[in-house]
Amino acid sequence: MSAPATPQETTENDRPALKFGPLMMQPGVRPKHLFALFFASFFGIASMSFINTSQPYVLTEILGVPLDQQGTVSGNLTIIQEIVLLSILGPIGALSDKWGRKPLYVGAFVLMSFAYIIYPLAASVMMLYFFRIFFAAGCAGNIVMLPSVANDYPQEGCRAKMIATCFIFNGLGLVILISLMKDVPVRFQDMGIDPVTAGRYWLWIMTGVCMTVALVLLIFLKPGSPHQLDKREGLLTTFKIGIAAAKNPRIALSYAGAAASRGDLSVMSTFFTLWLFQVGVDQGLTSAEAQQTALKFYVFVQAVSLPVAPLAGWLLDRIDRLVGVAIAMAIAFVGYGSLWLLDNPIGNAMFACAAIIGAAEMFANLSATSLVGKEAPERGRGAVLGMWSWCGAFGILVVAFVGGYLFDNVTRVGPFLFVAFANAALLCWALMLIARHRKDTSEADSPAA
Repeated sequence: MSAPATPQETTENDRPALKFGPLMMQPGVRPKHLFALFFASFFGIASMSFINTSQPYVLTEILGVPLDQQGTVSGNLTIIQEIVLLSILGPIGALSDKWGRKPLYVGAFVLMSFAYIIYPLAASVMMLYFFRIFFAAGCAGNIVMLPSVANDYPQEGCRAKMIATCFIFNGLGLVILISLMKDVPVRFQDMGIDPVTAGRYWLWIMTGVCMTVALVLLIFLKPGSPHQLDKREGLLTTFKIGIAAAKNPRIALSYAGAAASRGDLSVMSTFFTLWLFQVGVDQGLTSAEAQQTALKFYVFVQAVSLPVAPLAGWLLDRIDRLVGVAIAMAIAFVGYGSLWLLDNPIGNAMFACAAIIGAAEMFANLSATSLVGKEAPERGRGAVLGMWSWCGAFGILVVAFVGGYLFDNVTRVGPFLFVAFANAALLCWALMLIARHRKDTSEADSPAA
């Protein structure tokens, strides 16, 4: 006769699975665990994005970097961050399988918190480059742990819905937090605080935000490791499988789409607020006022992208994924290219351009993701998705390097024109594949001569 279950065993094994709207959780996942995940999702992207959106103020007021050098410095900071990410994303995932998600998720926000303390204390650009390494390490933990936990908690039938829910929290957090933070330097200076100290206090608020998230995760996130782990392929094997899969023209296009869509996001986070900040300074605004104006438009871009997400998802499920990529690239080309036509980038006309860009950001990202999700073979899917992610990171590196040079040496609109023409090239590629597919289909359907 077996021993009766202990109270703890009864609690964990016999309770009905937690249901949250359409989401059904795995046994053992409690409301507090779900709260911790959604809380971290809300602040996750915002915590990572704020470093770039605050950068123009830091470079100008704290470090005194000349405006004509800030594009190159901003690009270099992004390059450093991406190199760190590419180096440690894999090991972090492996460690989380061994140690559990909680310590690495908590550690990610602790590292970002520490980075926000030291970042505004940098006395030189070289120190800023060094401090960015700590921030990048924290970002890597956040980037890996969010989808890991989001896949651990739900049952199989609602994993996609869970990830979509986390993405919605990501977007809401970004819009709300940046909206609240954009006026802070002006308010501090209105209180008589000097610009340098105001900037430091501004970033130190984010230190408090990140530490709060770390504390919530420490207390409420579910401990332990996942019970079932997939066998991990070696890095070289993964690359070989991913490269071989590009023989499928649609997968090759999806790789290029990853580079373009991630590059689009990068050009906005790295150069958009920098451009508008410098235009504001040129027009006589203080650094705090220029930063406030730049962030107003950045928030608007992100706010527009939120309602576009369900619309784009609905459309992409009903049309050929190649057609979806073509539509997305066309919108992106129009959006980024329209910035060249603006007489006053911080005038009201920017709202129209920003709305198109917000739609383009979301549509391009979802179309590239949906294409690779449909075309990746069941065998080797992980390798294809891994290569797709690496292509996205490569896109960010290229945009940071080329965009920084164009911004400082050619025109401030240069980075946006660069991604506009990259999107136009992908539009042409997608149209060629669509035409070829229709021709092949027509020939297959025609009666034999």
